[in-house]
Amino acid sequence: LGLARTFCYKVGLVELELPSLILDFGLNHARSGFKPKKFYRQRSINVVLYGIIELSWSWRAAMPLHVSIVSVKNYKYIRVYSSYRNEKGQPRSRLIENHGRLDAALLKDPQYVEKLKERIAKENQLEASTKAQEVEKQAKERMDKLSQAAKGLNDKPGCFKTYNVGAALIRKVWSDLKLPEMFRHLQRSRKIEYSYDQTAYLLTEQRLLQPTSKLRSFANRSGSIIDHAKVDHLEDLYKVLDLLQEDKATIVRHLNKEIQKKTKRKVTAAFYDVITYSFESRCVSDYKDFGISKDHKVNEVQVVLGLVMDENGIPIDYELFNGNTNEFGTMVPLIEKIKKTYHLKQLIVVADRGLNGCQNLFDLKDIGCDFVIAQKFKTTSEHLKEQILDQENWQKFVCNDEGEVVCRYKTLDVKQELFEMRESPTTHRNYKTSNVLDTMDLKWVVSYSPSRAAKDKADRDRAVEKAKKAVEDPSRLKNSGYKSLVKIPKGKGSPTLNWEKINEQAKWDGYYVICTNLEISPHDATAIYRKLWQIEDCFRVSKTYLEARPCFVWTDPHIYGHFLSCFISLVIEKYMLYTFKNELGKEEITHEKMLEALRTAEVVYDDINPQVPFYLRLYEAGLFDRMSALFNLEALNRVEAPSALRRKLHLPLTKVVATPT
Repeated sequence: LGLARTFCYKVGLVELELPSLILDFGLNHARSGFKPKKFYRQRSINVVLYGIIELSWSWRAAMPLHVSIVSVKNYKYIRVYSSYRNEKGQPRSRLIENHGRLDAALLKDPQYVEKLKERIAKENQLEASTKAQEVEKQAKERMDKLSQAAKGLNDKPGCFKTYNVGAALIRKVWSDLKLPEMFRHLQRSRKIEYSYDQTAYLLTEQRLLQPTSKLRSFANRSGSIIDHAKVDHLEDLYKVLDLLQEDKATIVRHLNKEIQKKTKRKVTAAFYDVITYSFESRCVSDYKDFGISKDHKVNEVQVVLGLVMDENGIPIDYELFNGNTNEFGTMVPLIEKIKKTYHLKQLIVVADRGLNGCQNLFDLKDIGCDFVIAQKFKTTSEHLKEQILDQENWQKFVCNDEGEVVCRYKTLDVKQELFEMRESPTTHRNYKTSNVLDTMDLKWVVSYSPSRAAKDKADRDRAVEKAKKAVEDPSRLKNSGYKSLVKIPKGKGSPTLNWEKINEQAKWDGYYVICTNLEISPHDATAIYRKLWQIEDCFRVSKTYLEARPCFVWTDPHIYGHFLSCFISLVIEKYMLYTFKNELGKEEITHEKMLEALRTAEVVYDDINPQVPFYLRLYEAGLFDRMSALFNLEALNRVEAPSALRRKLHLPLTKVVATPT
């Protein structure tokens, strides 16, 4: 402390107040509470002093120098000033260099002012670089000290805690979509003491950052840079699930309205698919039930979820069904609701062949929708099979740069008939009668790709190898993936490979058929259908990254609220990814990179000197900073004061109380 006083006196900092100068780990990393009242020395002294002690008041964060032309009486003078803010935060300037009268300087050198500005700019750049390196060095030293403290190697580490600042970006997107206003509006009509907005946001934030149960989400809230003080009871999370169930229509409609504004969305095509979510339970309820699981889980109850998304891969709406619901009956009601809700005059429905049922096609036609849906063709009529396999009626060829054919197209005119269905009085199953109720003219777009043929052959060869092993060991025939390739005798005898079935499948290698009622080219129909992969991507994200399953809620209202919370998280995630891809490039950003950047963006709050607390950035500058900039958040320096952090991340309140270690 005496050395610091002596140094400051010798360099000319007079009338200094030293309330708490802490030499934490050497004079090079001092924490001070200086209040310089007079500053007489030149800029070189200032630079030297910056390298030795760190001031917490006005000139500790001095602004770069600048050249000014000042008028005094009848003459103009060239001066160099340094701008700063005093202890009250008021802007002030300090004279650093006086170059005399302007006219005299220009007589000596007409480029005097330009050269001076160029020199000052270089000095500013050098000083900023030097200071950044010094701050980086001090930050690393402090990080090492905190690491030692965590291992018990330091007896006086102070108070520090890690916070995730990715939550600030999520909250900014949440605010941009005007969700706080919507939830506050919904809360006005209810007599609830907790914050509807803050609690619903917490569920979304934790789903994106640390997906887990509601209990763990409540416990993890303290690790967010967002202040969740208003969410102080675990029961509030479950109460919000009940409210979400009631407000689903309003919330989804609001999200679509804001997404439409942000992305200029024009819903001309709706992509639909179905997925199942399992529960680690066997208890049946209105939603939970046993059914055909897409994850091949036969001993667990499940729910069925139908999802609709737009051409950008952003979800539009969803519906939850009982776990035993047949997926064929889920599509048309949801599509009709979307068409009426958003007043869509024309809508193209895109779906996989699993939803291509005759009744669905006619129902879509009745509600005024067009469709582009994959078509099952291996079990169709012999006449259509012959046309598909005919090598003389290809209408279009697509070649690569070397002239090789990579895809072939043909269009077949097909008349679709709708037969009357009746229920059997004995088995109570529906069966098709010969009575034709309606007909519809369709087009089948047939394509053949050599690369797809090679993939189909490789997949079948793997299945045949497994089937051969199953023939040798019949206990393996439980697997349905290759059981169809094995012929099992009804009486005595051993199972054998069904070569007739294998050869029949080989004929269709490389073929794919799309069914549509639109008058469009094969290329356009294929281009529309290819975007369907994005809905599979939605399901992958919800299950893998957002961990919507397993579900840790059991009552039907909580189940419904849980999936609405997951839907909100999915919409925000896909909207963020859409924005980042448009600005940063598709190769630059992926789901994995985006979520990794959000989840690893952390800072440490350090108040080893209570008078000068600060936040220390743990992550390296890069993708997260570029992501934040797209939503008007500023990049953090290695060391930030609480007020600067609050300003840069647009936080209404910064956490400044850490947990003692």
